[in-house]
Amino acid sequence: MPDARSGEQVAARAERHFAGRSTQRSALALMVLILLVAAAFRFVGLDNFPTPHGATPPGLEHDEVAHWLINQDILAGQHAIYFTEAYGHEALYHYLQAGFGALVGDHALALRLPSAYFGILLVAVAYALGRRLFGARVALWSAAFLAVLFWPVFYSRLALRAISLPVFSGLAAYWWWRAFPTGAEPNDRAHSDDRTATVILGAAGLLAGLSLHTYMAARAVPIFFAMYSLYLLVWHRVTFCRHWRGLVLFWLTFIVIAAPLVIYLLSNPSAEVRVTEVDAPLRALLSGDLRPVLENGVRIAGMFGVEGDPLWRQNIAGRPVFDPVMAFLFYAGVALSLWRWRDPRHAFLLLWLAASVIPSLVTIDAPSSIRIVNLLPILMLFPLVFIHSTPKLSTLREKLSTDLSTRLVSWGLGILLLYSAWSTYSGLWRVWPANDEVRFVWQAALTEAAAYLDQSEVSGPVAVGGWTPETMDPPTMMLSLRRDDLALRYFDPTQGLIIPASADGQLIRIVKPSILPLPMPLQRLVEPWEELRGELTLYTLPDQPAIQPQFPADINYDGQLAFMGHDVVEGCEPGERCEIVTYWRVIDPSGEPLRFFLHAVDGTGGVVAQDDRLGAPAEHWREGDIIVQLLTLDTTAAEMRLGVYNPVEKRRLTTEVGEEFIILSGD
Repeated sequence: MPDARSGEQVAARAERHFAGRSTQRSALALMVLILLVAAAFRFVGLDNFPTPHGATPPGLEHDEVAHWLINQDILAGQHAIYFTEAYGHEALYHYLQAGFGALVGDHALALRLPSAYFGILLVAVAYALGRRLFGARVALWSAAFLAVLFWPVFYSRLALRAISLPVFSGLAAYWWWRAFPTGAEPNDRAHSDDRTATVILGAAGLLAGLSLHTYMAARAVPIFFAMYSLYLLVWHRVTFCRHWRGLVLFWLTFIVIAAPLVIYLLSNPSAEVRVTEVDAPLRALLSGDLRPVLENGVRIAGMFGVEGDPLWRQNIAGRPVFDPVMAFLFYAGVALSLWRWRDPRHAFLLLWLAASVIPSLVTIDAPSSIRIVNLLPILMLFPLVFIHSTPKLSTLREKLSTDLSTRLVSWGLGILLLYSAWSTYSGLWRVWPANDEVRFVWQAALTEAAAYLDQSEVSGPVAVGGWTPETMDPPTMMLSLRRDDLALRYFDPTQGLIIPASADGQLIRIVKPSILPLPMPLQRLVEPWEELRGELTLYTLPDQPAIQPQFPADINYDGQLAFMGHDVVEGCEPGERCEIVTYWRVIDPSGEPLRFFLHAVDGTGGVVAQDDRLGAPAEHWREGDIIVQLLTLDTTAAEMRLGVYNPVEKRRLTTEVGEEFIILSGD
């Protein structure tokens, strides 16, 4: 006769099995929903094209364009372990970004999509790590908050490499914990096979090594794993000894993967220009002055609930990470982990927090959200572990453990989650992109120019004014435009103007940011056709205006340029400040880099003042274009010499009679 008790045990096990399966399916369904929400917060309005909700960011920032330029070098066959352009960049993200761009095209959306996908993957990684450490309930709430919090959403929408760091480091942490027991869930146990655990720790070392190739702040990753390994050796020696082979493999794998970058940087100490610009607190610390680091520590401690990152380019200036309620729960969670520091999971959280803040602790502009970005995988575990630990902290455990209290906690967290989502939407789609500094840094006016050109029936020549016509403006417009049939010229409105040549009666269009005013002598040329369009100033010319210089001329420079004459704007008597406007017509554009020069020369032939510049880069000139250039001398001497030269080859263009310059009249 069957044993009744045995039958009951079998039935109980079956019930737990099916309950566990049901719980897993529910968790999976919730996680899919969370990832969909995360995707919405990362994709809507990502392509800079105006939407009903507005584009955010409102344009392309120079660092994003620099990323694209490095990607183009990669696609052209220029490979490196570390790119020295733009103050120095680790390479891994660039290879991924370049490959993605090669598949889907060169435009702003393609440039940012890898960051958006990394942001979504970060939510999944945080879930996996949180579940391993503290169970499914904590993990789901952690993922849900990371899906909508301003900080992770913000960096998921920028074409910058920083967001890839917490993904690789978080994956490394997850695989690390795959080798260790946590007791978070019945099936959350370490591999009993020590050989398998060793291999898993080797995989963690691989991912930790790869994280070093993502972003500068990853230098904190080996610091963390070193501190945590030491913690295990001192306080959990049995565990350490059991897994010593895996730990050795972890560090060997890490060293192999990290070595090429480390060797390169040690061999080229000048490669990281940016580090030397921001490491003043570290240098003060090494010299014995603790004050800058201590002050940074206070600011970083307050970033979660008092005052956050002060820079608009990285935050809504001063906005803390959490609202007051969640900030309290975060600080309480940190206190709880300090109380339970002997628990390896809580020690893990504390040491990860400590290591993650180091890059901001020893640099300027603390707290810097981008330099502390590695905190994101475990950010939400502090408040959530505290919330879900309250029954164990209370003498009213039984009451706090009731279904009612569980539901109340869930409802409370749900309200906080909805508030966080609304706050992120309001801040990131309304407040932040409307800020003047943000619109300046992200070149919103150029985005508006691209939108105007895309939406209009423009087919003639177009000149685009901007801040950096020689470097960043052309790729910015190329990435922002949805069409490629326009022959664009570029110029700096503060110092020059290019009036494109017209063909077949096509209208000439000149667009520029309204905050970059043309100097009055240049403004007079195009003022009759001026039209203000928001942040843009638009000029629509039926043809090139007649150029009638105060001092006309017709001098040919090497068959490339014709000097048409000049106007004296100010002074130009010997000893006085001199400002002139020069007029040039493009005869045969060679595309070579050129500069105009104006020298004040005394009676002995010595140069006492000079101005070398070109406000409309020659790379984009077309035949018949008119270049108007403002040139200024602080003082004037016996004569003023005007000419054209190639700054790369250090070669001057010559006139028809072989002269390297002409002498201008100032009266």
